[in-house]
Amino acid sequence: MLAHSNAACGIAHRRRTTLLGIGAALALTAAPHLATAADTADYPSKPIRVIVGFSPGGSADLTARTVGQKLGELLGQTVVVDNRAGASGMIGGDLVARAAPDGYTLYEATMTTHGIGPNLYKKIPYDPIGSFEPLGLMVRIPLVMFAHTSVPATSVKKLVAHLKANPGKYRYSSAGNGSPPHLVAELFKLKAGVDILHIPYKGTGAAVPDLIAGQVHFMIDGPPPFLGHVKAGRLRALAAANDKRLALLPDVPTFAESGFSGMEAGLWYGMLAPKGTPRAIVERLNSAINQALHDTEVRKRFSASAIEVIGSTPEEFGRYVRAEIKRWGEVARAANIQLD
Repeated sequence: MLAHSNAACGIAHRRRTTLLGIGAALALTAAPHLATAADTADYPSKPIRVIVGFSPGGSADLTARTVGQKLGELLGQTVVVDNRAGASGMIGGDLVARAAPDGYTLYEATMTTHGIGPNLYKKIPYDPIGSFEPLGLMVRIPLVMFAHTSVPATSVKKLVAHLKANPGKYRYSSAGNGSPPHLVAELFKLKAGVDILHIPYKGTGAAVPDLIAGQVHFMIDGPPPFLGHVKAGRLRALAAANDKRLALLPDVPTFAESGFSGMEAGLWYGMLAPKGTPRAIVERLNSAINQALHDTEVRKRFSASAIEVIGSTPEEFGRYVRAEIKRWGEVARAANIQLD
C-alpha cells in the first residue's frame, strides 16, 4: 500500500512538473504574440523605412518620396526613403524579405522587381510572392512607342507593313536588357511578327540621344523624356500601350485602336511588407496609402510626370503581381530572354 502511495505521489509530482513545464513553454510561446498585439495597437510608434531598389532621381524614387511624404503626415511618423540600388532591385528586396515583419520596413515593388525579374534571374535570394505581404498597387506610368521621323510610317499599321517589307533593317532601343521597355518591345515584335534588332542602353537617358539622332529607330518607354522632342518634330508618338488615350498625347491612338490588342503595359509601382506582418498593420498601411494617393497635391505632382494614380486593396495587388509574373514569363520564354 505504501509502495503504491509513493508511486502515486511520484506520478502526481511528475504530472505537476510536466504541466508546469508546458505552462511555462506556452507562456514563452505566447509572449511574442502578446508583444506583437501591443505593437499593433500602437502602430506606428517610430519612423517607417521604405526601401527603393533603384537610384535616386528616377520614377521609382519619385513615387516612393511623393507617397512617403504624405504617408508620414497621415500616420504621424516620419517615412524615410532608403535607396538600395543594385541587381535590378534584388538587393533592396532581400533586405526587406529578411526584415522583422513589424510594419517598419517596407519595399517598393515595381514591374522590374515583381513582374519581369522573377522570370529572368535564376538565383533570386527570396520568394517574390512568398516572402512578402502585398499592401497595395500605387501608380502606373503608361508606355508609348516613339519613332524617329526618318521612319516612313505615321501609324502602327503602316509601320508594321514597312517592317515586314524590310526585315532586320530597323533597330529599337531600350533602357537595358531585361528592362520593361525591352520586354514590351519584344511583346510588340511577337504580336506584329516583325524582325527588328534590339540595342540595349544603360538607362532611358542614355538611349534618348541616339533615338533623336536616328541611330536607332524606335523606343517604347514612359512619355516625359520624349514629349519635347515630339513637339519639336524630331520624334513621332505612334501608339500608347494603355487601355485609353493619354491626356498628354490625346491624338495618339492606343495599340488596341491600331489593331494590336493585349499590348497594355506600364511601369507600375506598389508597396510590400515582409511576410508575416500582422493583418491590422497591413490594413492600416493600405488605408493610408490609398488616402495619400487621393490627395490633391499628390495627384497634381504625379499628373505632371505622366504618372497615373491607381490604388488597390492588398488582395487586388497580390493578384496583380501574380498575373504580371505569369504574363512577362510567357513573353521572356517566347523571346528567349534570360539574364543569368
